Amino acid sequence: MKLSCLALCFVALGAAAQTNPVKVATLARFDLQGDAGTISLNTGYMTAGSATVDRQNWLSSPADQSNSYTVNFSVAHYSWASASFRFTPAGGGNVMLTIRGPWEQSPNGAIYKQEVLWDACSAAGAVLTNGSFEKAGGGLPLGWWRTYGTDAAVDAGPVPPVNGSNYVRVWHDGPLSCEIPVTGGVPVTLNFFARAAFPTNLIDMARIPGANTPAHAAARKFMRGANMGDYLEAPPGQDWGSHYTVNDFINARREGFDHVRIPAGWNYHAGAAPSFTIDPAFFGLADFMVTNALNQGLSAILNIHNWNEFATNATANTNEFYAIWTQIAAHYAAASSSLAFELMNEPNGAGSSTAILNPIYAEAIRRIRLTNPNRTIFAGPGQWNGISELGNLILPDSDSNIIVTVHCYDPFYFTHQGATWPGPDTATVGVVFPGPPAKPITPAAGIGSYVTNWFSDYNTLPAAANPSSPLAFAFEQQFARQWSDYYGRPVHIGEFGAYTMADPISRANFYTAFRSGAEALGIGWAMWDWNAGFHYWDPSTGQPAPGLRAAMFPAPSLTTSSPGQITFTSAISKTFRVDRNWRAATNGWTPIATNTLTTTNFNYVDPQAGASNAAFYRAFWMK
Repeated sequence: MKLSCLALCFVALGAAAQTNPVKVATLARFDLQGDAGTISLNTGYMTAGSATVDRQNWLSSPADQSNSYTVNFSVAHYSWASASFRFTPAGGGNVMLTIRGPWEQSPNGAIYKQEVLWDACSAAGAVLTNGSFEKAGGGLPLGWWRTYGTDAAVDAGPVPPVNGSNYVRVWHDGPLSCEIPVTGGVPVTLNFFARAAFPTNLIDMARIPGANTPAHAAARKFMRGANMGDYLEAPPGQDWGSHYTVNDFINARREGFDHVRIPAGWNYHAGAAPSFTIDPAFFGLADFMVTNALNQGLSAILNIHNWNEFATNATANTNEFYAIWTQIAAHYAAASSSLAFELMNEPNGAGSSTAILNPIYAEAIRRIRLTNPNRTIFAGPGQWNGISELGNLILPDSDSNIIVTVHCYDPFYFTHQGATWPGPDTATVGVVFPGPPAKPITPAAGIGSYVTNWFSDYNTLPAAANPSSPLAFAFEQQFARQWSDYYGRPVHIGEFGAYTMADPISRANFYTAFRSGAEALGIGWAMWDWNAGFHYWDPSTGQPAPGLRAAMFPAPSLTTSSPGQITFTSAISKTFRVDRNWRAATNGWTPIATNTLTTTNFNYVDPQAGASNAAFYRAFWMK
């Protein structure tokens, strides 16, 4: 899951004297600030692009906060990303637009220099002057000014511009600003193109051509999964309420899951340095989970989970990390290829940034390969395995059996409503999906100003623009697919889900939308979770939670455009059998074809069908 840091996104001008380490940007940022005449900026939301939308909560005056927005949207260095943002000014006046790079603090306290290129900026409902930056003088676009710093400038290469011959290059401490005149009550839509500038002194991860690598072949075994959590990752002496028997694996396979993810707190059961020997009894518990999954035809992902010390400070725990993975790899060296290893769950913070993790992961992979040369390995970026952090992940170029894992719990104030562990911001319950609610809800007391603004939008924005809607995750899924296609590395969404404090209908709506979005892009997933707080399976009834079977494993809807031609849409790697009956009856069905989908579309033509030979067809999902 990802945490907002935008409340800290101010910069002391004195920091400019520090050395700013260079990094590839994964976000582009723009800020809006209305003058006194506009009174406030309202109903701001993205109409295109994967973004976080906040008020400038670091401003001291609540009035200034309501007169502002700050938006971070996902970008990559290999293509221009488009983004659109719509807002309505309450009054007439000027709105200052500032374009920049993201705020991110490095371990030495300086702000990373993450340069972003901008081009083809425009507005509807207002006039944005020189948005393609073609008119320039003294290195600056006319009508724009340096907010502070001296770095922002017009550039003309080597990246091909979107429009004309120029674009601008900015970063957080080197932004550009302009003024946009607005009319009260008239909605304004701002359109942008942005991409990360790739620093000349950095080396990019090599692209793997095609989609026929060992990782791509393995990914087809990890398309529909469930996390069997709240068990092995619990610290010793704690019982988090979930327990597993053979029947759980039997039921998971019957429901339609093809794999399980097994979170495990290996660090709790490792001995002292330097060997960090894992307790054999804990290996026995892990063996029970792995063996029963494989025995039921399920693939399995075994990870390191809930190791907070490594997740926030990887360097200080590197030797133990290597020792744990060396032992796990040796223990399971002879296991089926349907068992995969996942290096670390949700690393986060400056001490476990993706840049810090990259060489540590490379060495761990090298050690695993000594005993498991053909084992599939899952690895993910920092920032809670955040999708927007994919651009900073560097994997060993020569290893083509690595699947990249990411997590997504958006929209967070829907999916985590009523949960206590994230803090007070998730205390508001009764949030529906999709919004808006039939009757506005009042947020719980004690929540942050950003959350208050989120609920204001939730209560008022239409379904197509509501923050509690597929808009919250659709662009993130698309960004993951784009990254996967560019680098030739399959992506798997290892966690997503909605806590059971949400109402059953909203939960089913959410799982339907998230699952169908991922499957349409050919991305495998593992929902959180099987039988714990977000459960698919309800242990008290011995059945799926209401509505979830239809949400996760819907029956195909067959269509036809000519005699004997059968078409339906489903998910990659699902296997279907087509049956035919020459008459409308409950018996007399004959299997005529079996097909495992390699695309999301199933097409079949019955060679025995004809214009005068009517037939009935059904598709039976086998696995």
